[in-house]
Amino acid sequence: MKNIIKLATRNSPLALKQADMVKEIMSKSCEIKIVPMTSSGDTVSQKVFKQHGGKGLFLKELEESLLSKKCDIAVHSLKDVPAILNKNFRIASISEREDSADALVSENFNCIDELPKNAIIGTSSPRRISMLKKYSSDFKIVEIRGNIQTRLKKMKDKKIDAIILAAAGLHRMGLKEEIKQYLPLDDFIPSAGQGILCVEYLESNYEIERILTKHTIKKVQTCAEIERNFIKTLDGDCMSPIGVHARFKKDKIEVCAYVSDIDGKNNIRTKYEDTSNKDVNAGVKLADIFIQQGAKKLLSK
Repeated sequence: MKNIIKLATRNSPLALKQADMVKEIMSKSCEIKIVPMTSSGDTVSQKVFKQHGGKGLFLKELEESLLSKKCDIAVHSLKDVPAILNKNFRIASISEREDSADALVSENFNCIDELPKNAIIGTSSPRRISMLKKYSSDFKIVEIRGNIQTRLKKMKDKKIDAIILAAAGLHRMGLKEEIKQYLPLDDFIPSAGQGILCVEYLESNYEIERILTKHTIKKVQTCAEIERNFIKTLDGDCMSPIGVHARFKKDKIEVCAYVSDIDGKNNIRTKYEDTSNKDVNAGVKLADIFIQQGAKKLLSK
């Protein structure tokens, strides 16, 4: 008889889709019961969202369900998980990484170069805001929150020229046709963990760890750790204008990163390559280079 594992998830359409993906992956070794719940991040105002650490609020109720043993695991988009995880928890990456690029969605324009110089663009990400302002200081940025369907509706109702979303979410929801342009990774370096799903569990739950270890994809896990270590070393969080992206290219690891002040005028952009075939701490090494170049001063502004 298979073990029954309770999987906590937010009840947004994308989160439920991602929970189904995890269920399918793990179904060979155990039976999964999905437990949807509302998180604080889905219900608070934008002001409260920022005051309480941003995306970490998406984890709050799910983590409480793990601590109370009501659920065994939780699924998250890794980009929503703070770089410093509570010591009671561990995370594992058990699926291949989706496309990690930012995507331009628009009703009237096919690419960012077609946008008028005073275009209205919707995003609530400090990283995307700084990159857009660096691209054109005349862009008018409006904050936009909510699930994918809510943002698409707001774009139409409020006559916003374009919005920027993670391509991964659009792919998973079968909304690829909404994407007008995949923004180039060299110009729009994604947030840490973008495109990666992760499963969170209690550090003390050795049986769950044993099961997840069987499904963990080592290269995805390594890239996740590199990106999260970069953020951690810089003392950054999801409200910081920071982008970092790691990938394996043949026999080397390539890490691109970006740190900016919020208006995009002052920024650091650097690429680091490590040819070691071991799991290197490339994220920490690159963060140290950024610190020497003044990244912490930029972030403090």
